[in-house]
Amino acid sequence: MTTNPQSTTNKLSESSINISDITRIMRKYGVYLLGLALLGGTLATIWAKFQTPQYDAETFVHLDQHSSISIGSGGPSDEYGLKMMTQIIGFQNPNVAVLTMRKLGLQKNLIFNGPTPADLENPVQRDQLVQRFEASLSVSQVPKSELLSIKFRSRSPALAAVVVNTLVDTYLEESFEQRYRSTKDITGYMTTQTDALKGKIQTEQNDLLNAEAKLGILAQSATSDSSLLLSEMTGLLSERVKVQGDRFIAQAEYQNMVNHPDASISSDVPGAGALNGIQSEIASTEAQVSALEDKYGPNYQPLQQAQAQLASLKRSQLDIRSKALKGAAENLERAQKSEQSISDRLQTLQKESEGRAPDTVRYEILKAQYISDQTLYNVLLTAMGTGAIQAGMQSQELNRFSTAQVPGIKSYPNVRVDAMAGTAAGLLVALLIVGIIVMNSDTVQTVDQIEDALPLPILASVPEYKEDLAEMRISDEILPLVTLLAPRSAGTEAYRLLRTAITLMPVSQKHRVISLTSCGPGEGKSTTSLNLAVVLATQSKRVLLIDADLRKPTIAQRLKLPATDQPGLSRFLSDTTVFPEECIQKVPEVTGLDVITVQEVPPFPSELLGQGRLEELLTWARDHYDYVLIDTPPVLLVTDALIVASHCDTLLIVVRIGVAQKRALRRIRQDLAKYPGKQTGIVVNALPHSDTYYGGYGNYRKYYGGKGYGGSGSYYGSGSATVVSKK
Repeated sequence: MTTNPQSTTNKLSESSINISDITRIMRKYGVYLLGLALLGGTLATIWAKFQTPQYDAETFVHLDQHSSISIGSGGPSDEYGLKMMTQIIGFQNPNVAVLTMRKLGLQKNLIFNGPTPADLENPVQRDQLVQRFEASLSVSQVPKSELLSIKFRSRSPALAAVVVNTLVDTYLEESFEQRYRSTKDITGYMTTQTDALKGKIQTEQNDLLNAEAKLGILAQSATSDSSLLLSEMTGLLSERVKVQGDRFIAQAEYQNMVNHPDASISSDVPGAGALNGIQSEIASTEAQVSALEDKYGPNYQPLQQAQAQLASLKRSQLDIRSKALKGAAENLERAQKSEQSISDRLQTLQKESEGRAPDTVRYEILKAQYISDQTLYNVLLTAMGTGAIQAGMQSQELNRFSTAQVPGIKSYPNVRVDAMAGTAAGLLVALLIVGIIVMNSDTVQTVDQIEDALPLPILASVPEYKEDLAEMRISDEILPLVTLLAPRSAGTEAYRLLRTAITLMPVSQKHRVISLTSCGPGEGKSTTSLNLAVVLATQSKRVLLIDADLRKPTIAQRLKLPATDQPGLSRFLSDTTVFPEECIQKVPEVTGLDVITVQEVPPFPSELLGQGRLEELLTWARDHYDYVLIDTPPVLLVTDALIVASHCDTLLIVVRIGVAQKRALRRIRQDLAKYPGKQTGIVVNALPHSDTYYGGYGNYRKYYGGKGYGGSGSYYGSGSATVVSKK
């Protein structure tokens, strides 16, 4: 299979964007995440310190998978996992809990039940005590072993040990007693059958002795017909032994199911596996219902669902037990029919043999009958003496492995674990809050969000450099522009990329007029205008920068131009006697860069821009400059930017990461639709270094040659523009 390199690159790119998003969020909200995590850990630690110490007493019980309590089972059980789960649920049975509490008088115990004694005969109080008891009880299988771990938790170490030991004793007694009752009934039935069979054998033995005395030495021989009759009867008697044994076992199983509905069912009975499984599931669901009701009350919806499931399981149990009982009855009926069929045939043969068979044949028949009944008697004795029936009474499948000792170390609370859990919970809550803030935030955080909100080509992405700008300055005389302070920095390279993108744009006129705006204030449009003007001037181009923000002009202040009486843009637009040449100011630091500032802020800027003199100014500027840059107000705050845009060739939208709003970008898309013929593009500002290609080089200042002055990193002597100091 081949892999598409392009798709692989896209996947890696998407992955890196996701990682950078996480990094940015952690950097922005890290203090809150850390604070809530520490708060959660501290609160959990304080809470744990004030909790009452609890102690766990533990004992172990061994479940022998090679024992069996099933009738007719002669080897290891194939359902050991089901038996293990059954025993776990059995230890958690409410009846065992009640018996244990009765033995120890826990309903009157101050530590277990509090100062008010409870009455175990009262159903409500009894159920409440059972729920409290089972909430402190824990039963589980020790991994990779045949051991069950039984734990009981209490404020008193001694009480915990006594309760868990008494619980195990009670359960073993109840388990043995249940098996004893079931086995006793079955054994009684089998004893009755064997006693009857024993009397029959004694009668047959007497008849056989009388026949031998009567015949004496056998002098007669059987005919061929008599031999065939004798052979058939002998075969039938041998077959009857097996059929009668099966009938006795089937009848014992059926009576056991009728008299003991909760007793284990032999695997020979149809549906035995399903019945045992659903009994375990019912016990587990009952424990779940009890826990939910104790914790949340009767109106809790999951409790009602669990109760409905329990009712459904009990209905299924009745149905399956009915089918299993029916199957046991069918097994018994088949065995009885088989036995009756053989008995009928034997009676027929006996009648045929009377009067026509010699005494020797009748003697052989009587002997075969005696041997057959004696064999059946031995089979029943074996089943009762060493077989599975008495094995169920004699064999203890559960055996105590150890006795619980009084614990010396508290199990609850665990301050370290609680502190870690509290810290994790605090961090989780903090992440949830930050996630909600990020999901509901309308501020753009990535380039992808900008592209989704405003589908325009991104001409350049300027990385963050504000913090480094102060370190780069070596003199107050130098303008605070990254293109002057650090010509080899990542920020300057981004403005050069913007310059290249503008140069490659197709234009209808030789000279370009470029308007720069943004959705709102503080996104860096004036900074972008100044730095773009500098990098354009370094190519020996004549550049005119016009400050068209008549409401809040900043260009003169940013360039540190001295106060002067010469007219600015506002006077030119309002006074027809002022010529464009009178408004031009030189920028001493950068050769080739001229500016027109505002000087005076007019009362009605929008009306002033729309009077027509702006077009006259731009026509003159096209004839005298290669590039004309116009710094305009935010487009969504006032209409000035749209008025200026109608006279420009290219419109640049400056979008600052972490400041621009998505809805503002979507709205500006509608305004730009009014100028379908204009070239438009986006300049992404303040992009985190981890989201830029420059971030891969580590310290971008080192990669591009230092702070900016002196040596290979100096601006002086590089490029074609000349930078002049004010000194």
